[in-house]
Amino acid sequence: MSSARSHVSMQNKYDRVVLLVDMDCFFCQVEEKQHPEYRNRPLAVVQYNPWRGGGIIAVNYAARAKGVTRHMRGDEAKDLCPEIVLCQVPNIREKADTSKYRDAGKEVANVLQRFTQLLERASVDEAYLDITETVNHRMQQMQSGAFALQPQELVNTFAVGYPSIGDYVNKITNRFANPYMDDERYQMSYDQNDLPAVRQSDIRLLIGASVAGEVRAAVKKETGYECSAGIAHNKILAKLAAGMNKPNKQTILPLTETASLFDSLPVGKIKGLGGKFGEVVCETLGIKFMGQVVKFSEVDLQRKFDEKNGTWLFNISRGIDLEAVTPRFYSKSIGCCKKFPGRNNITGLKTLQHWLGELSSEINDRLEKDFIENNRRAKHMVVQYVQDIDGEEVASSRSTALRDYDQESIVRLSLDLIKANTKTFLRPGSESALNNAIKFLGISVGKFETVSSGQNKLQEMFANQAAKKRRVSGDEPGQLPKVEMEKKQKQTDEFKMKSFFANYLQGAKKEDAKADGISANPLAAAAGAPNKNFVEEYKHKLHAAVRTEGTVLTSTPAEFKESFFSQYLKQQKKTGQQGSVTSREDSLDVQELAEELDAIEADNSKDFEEDTEEETELTSDTHMSKPEGQSSDAGQEQDPNTLNDSTGNDLYVETGIVPPTLTEDELKPSTSKRKFDEIESSVSNYKECYVEFAVPNLRTDILPTIKCDQCGANIPDEVKSLQTHRDHHFAQELSRTLRSTEREERTQSRQKISLKPTPPKKSKKTAGSGSSSYSTAPPSNSITKFFRAKPTQEQAPSDPQMNQCPECKAFIKCVDMPEHLDYHVARNLQRELNQQDLRTRTAALNKEKISPVQPKKQSQKKLNSTISASSSGTKTIAQFFSQSN
Repeated sequence: MSSARSHVSMQNKYDRVVLLVDMDCFFCQVEEKQHPEYRNRPLAVVQYNPWRGGGIIAVNYAARAKGVTRHMRGDEAKDLCPEIVLCQVPNIREKADTSKYRDAGKEVANVLQRFTQLLERASVDEAYLDITETVNHRMQQMQSGAFALQPQELVNTFAVGYPSIGDYVNKITNRFANPYMDDERYQMSYDQNDLPAVRQSDIRLLIGASVAGEVRAAVKKETGYECSAGIAHNKILAKLAAGMNKPNKQTILPLTETASLFDSLPVGKIKGLGGKFGEVVCETLGIKFMGQVVKFSEVDLQRKFDEKNGTWLFNISRGIDLEAVTPRFYSKSIGCCKKFPGRNNITGLKTLQHWLGELSSEINDRLEKDFIENNRRAKHMVVQYVQDIDGEEVASSRSTALRDYDQESIVRLSLDLIKANTKTFLRPGSESALNNAIKFLGISVGKFETVSSGQNKLQEMFANQAAKKRRVSGDEPGQLPKVEMEKKQKQTDEFKMKSFFANYLQGAKKEDAKADGISANPLAAAAGAPNKNFVEEYKHKLHAAVRTEGTVLTSTPAEFKESFFSQYLKQQKKTGQQGSVTSREDSLDVQELAEELDAIEADNSKDFEEDTEEETELTSDTHMSKPEGQSSDAGQEQDPNTLNDSTGNDLYVETGIVPPTLTEDELKPSTSKRKFDEIESSVSNYKECYVEFAVPNLRTDILPTIKCDQCGANIPDEVKSLQTHRDHHFAQELSRTLRSTEREERTQSRQKISLKPTPPKKSKKTAGSGSSSYSTAPPSNSITKFFRAKPTQEQAPSDPQMNQCPECKAFIKCVDMPEHLDYHVARNLQRELNQQDLRTRTAALNKEKISPVQPKKQSQKKLNSTISASSSGTKTIAQFFSQSN
């Protein structure tokens, strides 16, 4: 039992009072709280696997009463309990999502934390509480008269070894009058220095039970969940006690009753001995129950096991556990895993990358949430996997330092760990097939450290990562220029729009100058006239475009090609916001610009129609050239970048503007888009090669097929497939025949039972009795009725080919009569042989009882003579097969 946990001193082993709070059928209670209509009904929670109704992971007590247990399938539970409700665990990333159960566990832990700071969460539905300080305080109040135990505080409380809690309280009350009444018995089992703690043990546990009742009542009131509790002097005994009386009850395990409990307690019931170590202990010591360990000394146990485990076994066999309740409100690690049984083994590199990405995505999301809630970061990562190597499952676990927290980094680290620790990662001659199939995959992070206010700015890192995700998914159109917070001023909407136009148009002027070969520097011109309004510049550019022939179709510059700005200007014209003098002048210029823009677009609307039709054809050709698997329907899912491109083309069509001709560099997608395309291609390839998404196709061009006469299916024209298909039809026909035969037999048996008259009861005389008044009929439920001969009241069938058997009076076909008579002969022969063997054995036993001191040879002769004498009066089996002369 190697552990890095803290421990208490041996002198204080009986001074503590520890509670284990265990939620009753916690997953089921969470579902009942979410769906109140499920209360007081049989209910089970099933995993996502759809085969046979899914695997059951939690069962409430109403369903357990009907025989439903964990690890059953949903269909089996339906057979045992048709009215059971099966709640499905939510799925996310193609695996079970238990986040709502974890959140419910945190809600319960928040209530428990108010009673003590020494709270250790063992799992989602279990927690240890060290309430020693509370018990000591109430002991002092009890001695001063400020506190007294009330009977209502011990409702649903039990004590191990006592018929009721009242008997336990009476014993404690009697001991108050005579505190040393049990010292003689205590001195035989406990050390002299421990006697003061042993004398106060029971009263301290009783006060702990009252505190446990308050804890359970608070959990029920604030969360609506019911729980059970165990009260003892250490964690292991408290866990044992918690499971003895459930649900919604609490159990005290007195110190003096531990030895009697361990006498019949299997070793595997102790925490830490339920796995391989417990099996090794039982095999090495040759024991089954925990109480049998007491006969071994500490030196013997240390010699058979190591020093630490030997000492731990020596102590726990006497009910001593020194492990302290370590304050742990948050989980020590965050992990997720998935199994790949049977045909779902991971055999391809892309499939492995896909599932590593899914697990890493969940780890990343939970790390972000954990940082916000607990202000801590993980520094260590562990990758666990199980490989199929030469038909054997080989489990491996590898760890590394965790520095980056984004999904791509976690995937890269995990894949590198698996590659580095696999002798032959890829199959020889292949670049995508794994040499060893993977059956289990898991990732966990741990070794958390609290983040100080100025340490690494982890929150900013997560914020940047979230922004990166939004840009890749297309939620953000782009990243605006950063502005320092200390220089940021309160700005109006018009001023923001004006600044954006100015920055955008300056970049556009640079591109126009390069394309047209203009040597003038627009920035110098702008510097020479710093007060020139950007709206006037745009007016000048717009009028020049109108006056120039051949440029009408491109009169609306690239800045306005998506009609967003024009709509904004029209909105500004309608709203007519008021501000300072400068803002009003800018507003008038903007309104004037919008009016001129409307006039130009109205004048040239006719010229745009022909080009609009050409653009429509171009857009339709673009949609037709999409790869297979992508639909042009608006209701279907599309690549976000593809969606943005199609939206831009539609805007060109609506406004009648010819899209600008782009160079090869401009047509090249951005880095984020290329990365997104790679992710999409890997996902599609994963679905093509993974067995869950594989759809078998029958290649008729390679293998000819023939049509089945019965079902019309196309069957490959080869012997094995034809025979398999015919066997399938034969099995179906045979199953239907058997079902119809059984149905007819059941119907006939019901008719015979309903038509059969009940014979009058007759009193039978007992053998050897002189009067019939003392004869008793066998009871109706006697076993003798099962051995009575069947009444032969069958009527002669109408078929003339049937004859009645003289032995059993059954009507048999004439063709089958010889075989039927042979059956009776064989049965009679078997009976005679059995009787002969019985008489022979009985006679031999009687001879041995009469003369037990006879020599061996003489007794053998006697036995042979007895056998020959006994068999002289009966026929031997050879006589039945000898020919008659």
